[in-house]
Amino acid sequence: MIDPDKVRQFWERRAGDYGRLQWESVANLEQDEEKLRIKIREETAKVTAWLPLLQGRSVLDLGAGVGQWSLRFCQWGAARVVAVEYIAELGRIASDHAQRQGIDNIEFVTCSVEDFETEERFDLLFISGLFLYLNDQQLAAVIAKLPGMLRPGGQVMVRDSVGTEGRYEIHDRYSEHLGSHYSAIYRTRDFFVDAFALHSMSLEKDEHVFPEGHPLNKYPETRLHLFLFRSSPEALE
Repeated sequence: MIDPDKVRQFWERRAGDYGRLQWESVANLEQDEEKLRIKIREETAKVTAWLPLLQGRSVLDLGAGVGQWSLRFCQWGAARVVAVEYIAELGRIASDHAQRQGIDNIEFVTCSVEDFETEERFDLLFISGLFLYLNDQQLAAVIAKLPGMLRPGGQVMVRDSVGTEGRYEIHDRYSEHLGSHYSAIYRTRDFFVDAFALHSMSLEKDEHVFPEGHPLNKYPETRLHLFLFRSSPEALE
């Protein structure tokens, strides 16, 4: 079982590397500058193509990291974004970038996703690179409360890594690439489809972010994957 304390320590170290690492590299875990540019360009294009029109809509960004996606949602027309991040220093970095860009319609909340509660209902929930750092109990609790944060018929976009041949776990293993010990759980694509279906959120589409043979598919055991789910229009009525 993944150790939440070790996960927190990892992300606190990443926040401390800001300045030595580029802004988006802190959360994106890509150390190579050229590969980082490719990753940002290609995954942003895919997310943009899949997103509903955001003009005038509200977005909840769960596990917002340094805020790169929250800022993009505002640039793409979202009326309101709530960015939830439990590492205070990551949230501070995100807020600083928003101020530099003159973006003032993001509410930054320092809180774990498991503990976050709101009466507000959002048009879109965006969850990026979060689930692989949650243990099974944490994950089940988070998925169960997502419908209560959505407007009827609202959507959930999940950008997360999945195991290619089954569940794949890393427990406090040293990564040469990251220069740090690292823990994560890579669940299968079908696991997520079934877990969301249990809570009246049906799959609209999904696929790997990068095609087979792409240089950013670095490890055979895992692939970065994108899901788009929609809640039942009757789920909250």
